[in-house]
Amino acid sequence: MENNVDYYELLGVKHDATEDAIRQAYIKQSLKFHPDRNTNADATKKFQEVAQAYFVLSDKDRRNAYDRSRKDKTRFAQDEHVDPNSVFGSVFDELLVPEVPNPVWFWEPVGAAAGFVMGFIVFNIPGAMFGAWTGKKMGKVRDMKGVSTGEAFLRLSKDRKAEILSGLAQKMFSSAL
Repeated sequence: MENNVDYYELLGVKHDATEDAIRQAYIKQSLKFHPDRNTNADATKKFQEVAQAYFVLSDKDRRNAYDRSRKDKTRFAQDEHVDPNSVFGSVFDELLVPEVPNPVWFWEPVGAAAGFVMGFIVFNIPGAMFGAWTGKKMGKVRDMKGVSTGEAFLRLSKDRKAEILSGLAQKMFSSAL
């Protein structure tokens, strides 16, 4: 990518944004431009650019090099090829990465417990109930498929992915308003 692409602007974050802010911005932008969800002609290109921006800004060394090139007004040279689907999968997998092998019955109750705790922290008793239900569903996917939810998602048909991404984006954007 040429230096004239402002990765911060592309993700919609300030230049002093935290890693978490960059990650959240990437999640929103990637859902917005994911080619399985967005049928516009430039959506795939924009999805790739957003993945490139996140790839650079999410790593401390790459971000420092990018910031130096912006300050010096030189071209930022990115040698590594960035696979946007891998970046997308890795971000969502980070939420669901298992630490032990899949014993087939393990992830459903663990997911429910983790979802309960996280839901309670965020939104008290109603959040705990929703979190437990969501965590149980994600754990069940892991138990049934033997892979993380992100990996199972990548194996779905394009239409099913688009349906899921639309629902997820709708929930995220409606909660932001």
